[in-house]
Amino acid sequence: MVKKGSIYTQVVVPLLAEFTAQFIHTLWGVMASGPAIIETNSTDVGENSLCSSNDQYFLGVFVPALQAGLSVWMQIVVFWKISVVHFNPAISMGFLVSGDLKPIMFIPYVAIQCLASTFAAFLAKGIMGKNPSVIAVPDDVSSMSVFLNEAAMTGILVFFAVAMVVDKSYDQATGPLAIGLTVFQGILSAKWVGAACISPSRAFGPALVTGGAAWNRHWLLWLSDLTGAAIASAYFMFFFAPPNKSWSVWLRKRTSKKPRDTVDNKESACMVETDLS
Repeated sequence: MVKKGSIYTQVVVPLLAEFTAQFIHTLWGVMASGPAIIETNSTDVGENSLCSSNDQYFLGVFVPALQAGLSVWMQIVVFWKISVVHFNPAISMGFLVSGDLKPIMFIPYVAIQCLASTFAAFLAKGIMGKNPSVIAVPDDVSSMSVFLNEAAMTGILVFFAVAMVVDKSYDQATGPLAIGLTVFQGILSAKWVGAACISPSRAFGPALVTGGAAWNRHWLLWLSDLTGAAIASAYFMFFFAPPNKSWSVWLRKRTSKKPRDTVDNKESACMVETDLS
Protein backbone atom coordinates (compact mmCIF):
# COMPACT_ATOMS: atom_id res chain seq x y z
CA MET A 1 0.00 0.00 0.00
CA VAL A 2 1.38 3.42 -0.97
CA LYS A 3 1.60 5.86 1.90
CA LYS A 4 -0.01 9.26 1.43
CA GLY A 5 3.18 11.17 2.14
CA SER A 6 5.50 8.93 0.12
CA ILE A 7 7.79 10.04 -2.68
CA TYR A 8 5.47 8.30 -5.13
CA THR A 9 2.45 10.43 -4.20
CA GLN A 10 4.40 13.63 -3.58
CA VAL A 11 6.74 13.53 -6.58
CA VAL A 12 6.08 10.75 -9.09
CA VAL A 13 2.31 11.16 -9.41
CA PRO A 14 2.40 14.99 -9.80
CA LEU A 15 5.16 14.77 -12.43
CA LEU A 16 3.32 12.05 -14.34
CA ALA A 17 0.18 14.17 -14.20
CA GLU A 18 2.17 17.13 -15.55
CA PHE A 19 3.53 15.05 -18.41
CA THR A 20 0.13 13.64 -19.32
CA ALA A 21 -1.74 16.96 -19.17
CA GLN A 22 0.95 18.82 -21.13
CA PHE A 23 1.18 16.05 -23.73
CA ILE A 24 -2.58 16.04 -24.37
CA HIS A 25 -2.82 19.83 -24.34
CA THR A 26 0.02 20.28 -26.85
CA LEU A 27 -1.08 17.45 -29.11
CA TRP A 28 -4.64 18.73 -29.31
CA GLY A 29 -3.44 22.27 -29.92
CA VAL A 30 -1.02 21.32 -32.69
CA MET A 31 -3.45 18.97 -34.43
CA ALA A 32 -6.20 21.59 -34.33
CA SER A 33 -3.86 24.17 -35.86
CA GLY A 34 -2.42 22.05 -38.63
CA PRO A 35 1.09 22.25 -40.13
CA ALA A 36 3.45 25.17 -39.60
CA ILE A 37 3.22 28.33 -41.70
CA ILE A 38 6.15 30.46 -40.60
CA GLU A 39 6.73 33.91 -42.02
CA THR A 40 8.45 35.87 -39.30
CA ASN A 41 8.85 38.93 -41.50
CA SER A 42 5.11 39.51 -41.18
CA THR A 43 2.41 39.12 -38.58
CA ASP A 44 1.10 35.96 -40.27
CA VAL A 45 2.73 33.33 -38.07
CA GLY A 46 1.23 29.86 -37.86
CA GLU A 47 -1.89 29.69 -35.73
CA ASN A 48 -1.52 33.20 -34.33
CA SER A 49 -1.85 35.84 -37.01
CA LEU A 50 -2.85 39.46 -37.33
CA CYS A 51 -5.98 38.85 -39.36
CA SER A 52 -7.30 41.12 -42.06
CA SER A 53 -10.55 39.26 -42.73
CA ASN A 54 -13.27 37.62 -40.70
CA ASP A 55 -12.40 34.17 -42.04
CA GLN A 56 -8.75 34.56 -41.14
CA TYR A 57 -9.65 35.83 -37.70
CA PHE A 58 -12.02 32.92 -37.07
CA LEU A 59 -9.57 30.23 -38.19
CA GLY A 60 -6.34 31.89 -37.09
CA VAL A 61 -7.32 33.30 -33.70
CA PHE A 62 -10.81 32.39 -32.51
CA VAL A 63 -10.63 28.63 -33.13
CA PRO A 64 -7.16 28.18 -31.52
CA ALA A 65 -8.29 30.31 -28.57
CA LEU A 66 -11.44 28.27 -28.06
CA GLN A 67 -9.58 24.98 -28.46
CA ALA A 68 -6.91 25.97 -25.94
CA GLY A 69 -9.46 27.21 -23.42
CA LEU A 70 -11.52 24.01 -23.63
CA SER A 71 -8.38 21.89 -23.35
CA VAL A 72 -7.19 23.69 -20.22
CA TRP A 73 -10.62 23.26 -18.63
CA MET A 74 -10.66 19.53 -19.45
CA GLN A 75 -7.14 18.87 -18.11
CA ILE A 76 -7.92 20.53 -14.79
CA VAL A 77 -11.19 18.62 -14.40
CA VAL A 78 -9.76 15.18 -15.21
CA PHE A 79 -6.87 15.58 -12.73
CA TRP A 80 -8.96 17.38 -10.09
CA LYS A 81 -8.78 14.53 -7.54
CA ILE A 82 -5.27 13.41 -8.49
CA SER A 83 -3.01 16.46 -8.58
CA VAL A 84 -3.06 20.21 -9.07
CA VAL A 85 -1.81 20.15 -12.64
CA HIS A 86 0.05 23.16 -14.00
CA PHE A 87 1.11 22.10 -17.55
CA ASN A 88 2.46 25.62 -17.89
CA PRO A 89 5.72 27.04 -16.49
CA ALA A 90 3.90 30.31 -15.76
CA ILE A 91 1.45 28.51 -13.49
CA SER A 92 4.37 26.77 -11.79
CA MET A 93 6.00 30.16 -11.26
CA GLY A 94 2.78 31.51 -9.78
CA PHE A 95 2.52 28.62 -7.33
CA LEU A 96 6.22 28.95 -6.51
CA VAL A 97 5.68 32.60 -5.52
CA SER A 98 2.53 31.79 -3.53
CA GLY A 99 4.29 28.99 -1.65
CA ASP A 100 2.15 26.20 -3.11
CA LEU A 101 5.05 24.66 -5.02
CA LYS A 102 8.30 23.77 -3.30
CA PRO A 103 11.32 25.53 -4.85
CA ILE A 104 13.07 22.20 -5.37
CA MET A 105 10.17 21.04 -7.58
CA PHE A 106 10.06 24.04 -9.91
CA ILE A 107 12.79 22.88 -12.32
CA PRO A 108 11.47 19.28 -12.50
CA TYR A 109 7.98 20.60 -13.25
CA VAL A 110 9.18 22.86 -16.05
CA ALA A 111 11.45 20.16 -17.47
CA ILE A 112 8.68 17.56 -17.60
CA GLN A 113 6.34 20.09 -19.21
CA CYS A 114 8.85 20.83 -21.98
CA LEU A 115 9.55 17.13 -22.46
CA ALA A 116 5.86 16.31 -22.83
CA SER A 117 5.37 19.18 -25.26
CA THR A 118 8.25 17.91 -27.38
CA PHE A 119 6.90 14.35 -27.45
CA ALA A 120 3.49 15.66 -28.51
CA ALA A 121 5.02 17.79 -31.27
CA PHE A 122 6.99 14.80 -32.60
CA LEU A 123 3.85 12.66 -32.63
CA ALA A 124 1.91 15.39 -34.42
CA LYS A 125 4.67 15.67 -37.03
CA GLY A 126 4.53 11.91 -37.56
CA ILE A 127 0.76 12.02 -38.04
CA MET A 128 0.69 15.04 -40.36
CA GLY A 129 3.92 14.32 -42.20
CA LYS A 130 4.83 17.98 -41.79
CA ASN A 131 6.24 20.22 -39.09
CA PRO A 132 3.67 21.20 -36.45
CA SER A 133 2.32 24.73 -36.15
CA VAL A 134 4.34 27.00 -33.89
CA ILE A 135 3.83 30.05 -31.71
CA ALA A 136 6.51 32.48 -32.86
CA VAL A 137 6.98 36.22 -32.56
CA PRO A 138 6.76 38.11 -35.88
CA ASP A 139 9.68 40.38 -36.79
CA ASP A 140 7.48 43.41 -37.38
CA VAL A 141 5.98 43.41 -33.89
CA SER A 142 7.90 45.19 -31.16
CA SER A 143 9.28 43.18 -28.27
CA MET A 144 7.67 45.63 -25.86
CA SER A 145 4.20 45.02 -27.31
CA VAL A 146 4.62 41.27 -27.07
CA PHE A 147 6.09 41.49 -23.58
CA LEU A 148 3.29 43.67 -22.21
CA ASN A 149 0.56 41.57 -23.82
CA GLU A 150 2.05 38.25 -22.71
CA ALA A 151 2.75 39.46 -19.18
CA ALA A 152 -0.77 40.85 -18.80
CA MET A 153 -2.68 37.91 -20.29
CA THR A 154 -0.56 35.30 -18.53
CA GLY A 155 -0.76 37.26 -15.29
CA ILE A 156 -4.56 37.19 -15.42
CA LEU A 157 -4.48 33.42 -15.96
CA VAL A 158 -2.14 32.94 -13.00
CA PHE A 159 -4.25 35.23 -10.81
CA PHE A 160 -7.27 32.99 -11.40
CA ALA A 161 -5.26 29.81 -10.79
CA VAL A 162 -3.66 31.05 -7.58
CA ALA A 163 -7.05 32.21 -6.29
CA MET A 164 -8.33 28.64 -6.62
CA VAL A 165 -5.37 26.93 -4.98
CA VAL A 166 -4.24 29.26 -2.18
CA ASP A 167 -7.63 29.42 -0.47
CA LYS A 168 -8.29 25.83 0.61
CA SER A 169 -11.93 26.68 1.29
CA TYR A 170 -12.50 27.58 -2.37
CA ASP A 171 -15.49 25.53 -3.49
CA GLN A 172 -16.65 27.15 -6.73
CA ALA A 173 -17.29 24.23 -9.10
CA THR A 174 -16.90 26.43 -12.17
CA GLY A 175 -13.36 27.43 -11.20
CA PRO A 176 -11.68 25.20 -13.83
CA LEU A 177 -13.97 26.62 -16.51
CA ALA A 178 -13.05 30.15 -15.45
CA ILE A 179 -9.36 29.32 -15.86
CA GLY A 180 -10.00 27.86 -19.29
CA LEU A 181 -11.88 30.99 -20.30
CA THR A 182 -8.95 33.19 -19.23
CA VAL A 183 -6.83 31.25 -21.73
CA PHE A 184 -9.51 31.76 -24.38
CA GLN A 185 -9.66 35.50 -23.68
CA GLY A 186 -5.88 35.82 -23.60
CA ILE A 187 -5.24 34.12 -26.93
CA LEU A 188 -7.80 36.39 -28.61
CA SER A 189 -5.25 39.17 -28.09
CA ALA A 190 -3.18 37.56 -30.86
CA LYS A 191 -5.26 39.62 -33.26
CA TRP A 192 -3.30 42.71 -32.23
CA VAL A 193 0.24 41.49 -31.53
CA GLY A 194 0.59 38.55 -33.91
CA ALA A 195 1.41 36.03 -31.18
CA ALA A 196 -0.26 34.93 -27.98
CA CYS A 197 1.50 32.16 -26.11
CA ILE A 198 0.46 32.24 -22.41
CA SER A 199 2.27 28.91 -21.94
CA PRO A 200 5.99 28.74 -22.81
CA SER A 201 6.04 24.95 -22.63
CA ARG A 202 3.19 24.77 -25.15
CA ALA A 203 5.38 26.77 -27.56
CA PHE A 204 8.62 24.95 -26.72
CA GLY A 205 7.92 21.49 -28.17
CA PRO A 206 6.70 22.60 -31.60
CA ALA A 207 9.57 25.12 -31.84
CA LEU A 208 12.12 22.42 -31.04
CA VAL A 209 10.68 20.02 -33.60
CA THR A 210 10.25 22.65 -36.34
CA GLY A 211 13.46 24.62 -35.67
CA GLY A 212 14.73 27.58 -37.68
CA ALA A 213 12.49 30.63 -37.60
CA ALA A 214 10.26 28.93 -35.04
CA TRP A 215 12.80 30.09 -32.42
CA ASN A 216 12.35 33.72 -33.39
CA ARG A 217 12.47 35.61 -30.05
CA HIS A 218 11.29 32.48 -28.26
CA TRP A 219 13.07 33.74 -25.15
CA LEU A 220 10.67 36.67 -25.05
CA LEU A 221 7.74 34.34 -24.44
CA TRP A 222 9.46 32.81 -21.43
CA LEU A 223 10.56 36.13 -20.00
CA SER A 224 7.19 37.84 -20.34
CA ASP A 225 5.08 34.89 -19.18
CA LEU A 226 7.18 34.14 -16.09
CA THR A 227 7.39 37.83 -15.18
CA GLY A 228 3.64 38.31 -15.50
CA ALA A 229 3.04 35.16 -13.47
CA ALA A 230 5.29 36.28 -10.61
CA ILE A 231 3.72 39.75 -10.45
CA ALA A 232 0.16 38.43 -10.55
CA SER A 233 0.82 35.83 -7.86
CA ALA A 234 2.48 38.40 -5.59
CA TYR A 235 -0.41 40.79 -6.17
CA PHE A 236 -2.93 38.15 -5.10
CA MET A 237 -0.90 37.09 -2.07
CA PHE A 238 -0.57 40.66 -0.86
CA PHE A 239 -4.15 41.87 -1.31
CA PHE A 240 -6.51 38.89 -1.64
CA ALA A 241 -5.01 35.83 0.05
CA PRO A 242 -6.69 34.39 3.20
CA PRO A 243 -5.46 35.99 6.46
CA ASN A 244 -3.37 32.95 7.37
CA LYS A 245 -1.43 33.29 4.11
CA SER A 246 -1.73 36.99 3.32
CA TRP A 247 1.57 38.79 2.80
CA SER A 248 0.06 42.09 3.98
CA VAL A 249 -1.10 40.50 7.24
CA TRP A 250 2.32 38.93 7.75
CA LEU A 251 3.99 42.28 7.04
CA ARG A 252 1.78 44.12 9.53
CA LYS A 253 2.52 41.55 12.21
CA ARG A 254 6.20 41.70 11.41
CA THR A 255 6.42 45.48 11.62
CA SER A 256 4.23 45.71 14.74
CA LYS A 257 6.48 43.40 16.75
CA LYS A 258 9.14 45.22 18.75
CA PRO A 259 12.60 43.68 18.88
CA ARG A 260 13.11 41.79 22.12
CA ASP A 261 16.42 43.46 22.88
CA THR A 262 14.81 46.89 22.55
CA VAL A 263 12.12 45.91 25.03
CA ASP A 264 14.71 44.50 27.43
CA ASN A 265 16.78 47.71 27.19
CA LYS A 266 13.73 49.83 27.99
CA GLU A 267 12.88 47.62 30.97
CA SER A 268 16.47 47.87 32.24
CA ALA A 269 16.44 51.64 31.86
CA CYS A 270 13.22 51.86 33.86
CA MET A 271 14.72 49.75 36.64
CA VAL A 272 17.81 51.96 36.79
CA GLU A 273 15.70 55.10 37.00
CA THR A 274 13.65 53.53 39.79
CA ASP A 275 16.78 52.63 41.77
CA LEU A 276 18.23 56.11 41.38
CA SER A 277 15.04 57.70 42.57
